[in-house]
Amino acid sequence: MRRPCFSLPILLLLSSTLAAADTTDAAHWNVEVEAQVVVLPQAAAAAIVSEFKDESKANAAHEKLQAMIAAKTARLVGWLIVTGRSGERVVAESIDEFRYASEYTPPAVGFLPSLVGDEPIKIQPKVDVTAFEAAPSEFETRSTGVTVEFEPVVLEAGAKLGLNIVLSHVRLKGMTRIVLEKPETEVKVAVEQPRFENHRVTTGITVRNGQRVLLSVLKMTEPVEEVEIFTFKGEAKKIE
Repeated sequence: MRRPCFSLPILLLLSSTLAAADTTDAAHWNVEVEAQVVVLPQAAAAAIVSEFKDESKANAAHEKLQAMIAAKTARLVGWLIVTGRSGERVVAESIDEFRYASEYTPPAVGFLPSLVGDEPIKIQPKVDVTAFEAAPSEFETRSTGVTVEFEPVVLEAGAKLGLNIVLSHVRLKGMTRIVLEKPETEVKVAVEQPRFENHRVTTGITVRNGQRVLLSVLKMTEPVEEVEIFTFKGEAKKIE
């Protein structure tokens, strides 16, 4: 007579117990994240980036970067510090909403004759109305500034952190004058449209608790001799 086997139910019960323990433990961890977006000259970036890539020199590189910001040789574009619970999504924004016209109604030109009499008046129908403003009919809103989104998971009893991160910076570069022309009427309309630059990083990383890392180095389109760097630090704190 074969003996009954209870291995599978026991293993399943043990797995469920561990998973429940992990979930319960995660609820007692808060994770503080600090993100910086800094613009600096390309010539000075190489040494800073090299030090950030060495874990033993990353904190020293961060201090040098803060000194450059204080000396105004680098520009601090965004600095966000936010705390959330392990396993939960956190979003922080420092933005300015820019509203602009996306569609226009062509201008209408009216003529009021100043002549008096019964003779017919002839008016040339081809008129250049470039100097007249078009009437906006539709608007759009674009958020400019810095946004950080992350989902932290505490690993190895707080020794390490697993992070899914989205960090972005959208800036208004300026306004461009555009002349629109309708071929059938030869009517010209001059409008201004915004130009945006978007730097965005989406990644997943595992770091030591309290470790500061360099997420990305992105070259600016204007001015071309500058770069933008994203730095990131995550620190887990257990709530007793």
